[in-house]
Amino acid sequence: MTNNLFYDYYIKEMKKLTILATLTTPFLAATTVLAQLPTPTGAINITVDPTKGYSTLGEFIGNFLTLALAIAILVVLVMLIWGAFEWITSGGDKEAVGKARGRIINALIGLAVLAIAFALARVAGGFLGFTNLNQIHIPGPSGVTPAPGSF
Repeated sequence: MTNNLFYDYYIKEMKKLTILATLTTPFLAATTVLAQLPTPTGAINITVDPTKGYSTLGEFIGNFLTLALAIAILVVLVMLIWGAFEWITSGGDKEAVGKARGRIINALIGLAVLAIAFALARVAGGFLGFTNLNQIHIPGPSGVTPAPGSF
């Protein structure tokens, strides 16, 4: 009986040591550090095409809002189709029909919220002088360059 207890204890301890050795061995091995590679002999040239990208932050925000609205409308459309599919495949089950009806109603409420948010953005833009949401101009500091190392 004591031999079995000793054997069980020995096996448990060996398992612990095996796990510990398995987890610590990768940290003890020497690895290559990429920061020690020699620097390339040629200079690195980064060119930026001024015709690509956004020229102003306002243009980015306007395009982002348009994209977000389009994605939200697609999500509402998917939810409407999903609700309709659930309704059709409910087979007369009142619980399934109620779940499908709830999904369709929630999708329509989401569509109404999107329409109201878009209308409010247009009205607010009109009051603030933005005739087109894609042409928002946010002024930035002109001629100011940060001193090296000031970040």
